Amino acid sequence: MPDLHSLPAGSRPENAIRNNGPDDLALERYKIRELAEGWPCYRDACEWENFKSIFHYPDAFVYTTWTGRTPIADFIKASQGGMDKGAFIMHRIHGTTTDIQGDRAVTKMKATITQRFVLDGCEVDAESDCRFCFLFEKRQGKWGAVFVRHWYEKDKLIPVDPRKIPTLDDEKLMAFPKGYRYLAYCQEATMGNIKVKLDMPGHRNEGDSVTGKEHDRLYWQAKQWLEGEVVDI
Repeated sequence: MPDLHSLPAGSRPENAIRNNGPDDLALERYKIRELAEGWPCYRDACEWENFKSIFHYPDAFVYTTWTGRTPIADFIKASQGGMDKGAFIMHRIHGTTTDIQGDRAVTKMKATITQRFVLDGCEVDAESDCRFCFLFEKRQGKWGAVFVRHWYEKDKLIPVDPRKIPTLDDEKLMAFPKGYRYLAYCQEATMGNIKVKLDMPGHRNEGDSVTGKEHDRLYWQAKQWLEGEVVDI
């Protein structure tokens, strides 16, 4: 039986500082946490200049299910365009941890992505429980995100009005990874000609699937980032 309850051996950054640690690093972790939590607080509220302040703008990249790897300036434009077409995406934050090693840091932030859709004339919310993975770097005394990815762990579809439930195409639904299955289904069904990425990092319990392997790869990349390696995510 495969080990689905442990992380890949050796993937933990042993020299990073997390939790407790020196008081000065606790202050640094607070600064970084404030930046990470700015993603939902600024993006959801259309505070774009504040949103830019999270990153080493414009030299940063983000990944989402509907954009893939995207320069931060292009992601902002795509987000604004989506909003103008009716896209309504919100986020809830559940907890944050940060590892610091020198001038680099990795923040993992538990969150729920929730997006409102209309399927078959029925309003629904697709909710994906995920973890953001921010790769931060301190340049000239200032922290900023350079890469942002997610682990998509599980999702669900909730009718806004319990009396109105849409009919889903089971075959199409099952073609999407289980960590963001309903989110992906709704995005492709309602957001024009987009094709959702099928290889986003999932949960450890997805084993040797594509998304399971990407889960592990992101952990290795986070360690490499902290250790000062050149990482192109």
